[in-house]
Amino acid sequence: MGEMTTACPLCMGTDLRYLRQCSFQDSTWRLAQCASCGLHFTDPIPTNSQIQRFYSGDFHVQLRQPGASEQAFGARFARYVDWVKTFVPSGRTLDVGCSTGLLPRMLQDAGYAAEGIELHPETAQWGAAHYGIPIRTGGIDLVSSEVDSYDLITLTEVVEHMPQPVEFLTSVRPLLKNGGYALVTFPDIASLKSRYYRRLAALTKREWVWVTCHIPLHIWEFTYDTASATFAKAGFSIAGFRRSEADGELTGKFAPLMWPVKPLKIGPLASRFGSQMEFLIRKAG
Repeated sequence: MGEMTTACPLCMGTDLRYLRQCSFQDSTWRLAQCASCGLHFTDPIPTNSQIQRFYSGDFHVQLRQPGASEQAFGARFARYVDWVKTFVPSGRTLDVGCSTGLLPRMLQDAGYAAEGIELHPETAQWGAAHYGIPIRTGGIDLVSSEVDSYDLITLTEVVEHMPQPVEFLTSVRPLLKNGGYALVTFPDIASLKSRYYRRLAALTKREWVWVTCHIPLHIWEFTYDTASATFAKAGFSIAGFRRSEADGELTGKFAPLMWPVKPLKIGPLASRFGSQMEFLIRKAG
């Protein structure tokens, strides 16, 4: 194990409890929760070299096939595009961690001047060639000089992977024009589905059954309240919020245990209790 965290990385509270322990890539990780602010986070926090190892090699390889990204994310991204149109009808957009570039391709088709950045070089190269989208290889530092340049920055399934989400969002903020927006999406670790899987994991004594807990890949696991606190600390206000159902499936002999949470996929239930949180946050000031 790495060195145990002594204080919450969001509020610096020191009353921490541990909800889960798992092994990944020859290391042991814990899910910690702060008793003061409620933040869930990976303990110890992965180092930069460990994070690079998480996403090296064949990561994204299944998406680097024609039609694969559309099958996996097409319907979800179409909903995102329709939603952001009501806040940002046109302008320049940047998709951070754009993977193969499907979302900026769809934004471009909707009339935006869209581009992306992606850490994985093979994925960035494949996406730029396949979708004809400008994709730069690297992190947010690539565009740090482009102050007041973007009307919309999309961060879908990105912020939870950052070792310091507040600092990351703080670095995103200057890139937006005054009143600019960011689309941020990630799962809710305290959703009804996640709480069900957590209880099921305890009853079956199989920690992996808690499939909606993604430590250490998710360095912070958010709830609505901890997400709101993170956005405020980084200088953003919440302009729009909604839920959908997208996270966590059991397979094989454990698949029948999903029946109690299958109704959450139904539209009205998904929009109220869904495990996926979708925020449009606005640059404050």
